[in-house]
Amino acid sequence: MKLIAFDVDGTLLDTLDTINYHVNDTLVDYGFKEVNDAKYMLSILGYGSYYLIEKSIQYHEKDYDNKEKIEEVLQEYTKRYNANPSYLTKIYPGLEDLVRYLKENDYLVAAYSNKPDKVLKPLMVDIFEEGLFDYIEGQKVGVPSKPHPQVLNTIVEMFEMDKDQVVYVGDSDVDVETAKNAGVVSLAVSWGFRSREFLENLSPDYLVDTAEEAREVIDKLRG
Repeated sequence: MKLIAFDVDGTLLDTLDTINYHVNDTLVDYGFKEVNDAKYMLSILGYGSYYLIEKSIQYHEKDYDNKEKIEEVLQEYTKRYNANPSYLTKIYPGLEDLVRYLKENDYLVAAYSNKPDKVLKPLMVDIFEEGLFDYIEGQKVGVPSKPHPQVLNTIVEMFEMDKDQVVYVGDSDVDVETAKNAGVVSLAVSWGFRSREFLENLSPDYLVDTAEEAREVIDKLRG
């Protein structure tokens, strides 16, 4: 038995269009300009919502540093995103089939994300069928977020797994660092929010370009 834990945004789900929509919708209502640069938006994802809003504003206003206004925009963005997180969100090609394959072949499958828990769980049920994942965990108040290993370690302990029987799959530096901090196998994927070149420099245990390659690596590790 192995436990395969997935990051969500950029790994299981393509949420870029969703985030762009809600960011721009909020920026315009607060008198800021839209950001219509997908490459730039990708570069600022994964470091928290405050950073996302701050850098979105600074795309057009380089020296903007009104923290109170940024916080105000952030709160409104969060409210809008949380109200409709599945809008424009898509499952990456082959990922639902991969999860089903893992389940059918007696792997335990979890999803662990820095997305707020109260948003993540209904989103996953909305996008995937209920019960497809053995466990889903998002960010909770007072609990360290990734790359701190606390939550991933807790999931590992809950399923009574040895660390060498656990793989954490993700698309970012935060995910690779989380896996390393927890002492589990890191499987980086290049279809998400970071480039293959960027991921190679992080020296993950494995780096793949497709869901099929991910399946092959996971099965190989199972032996």
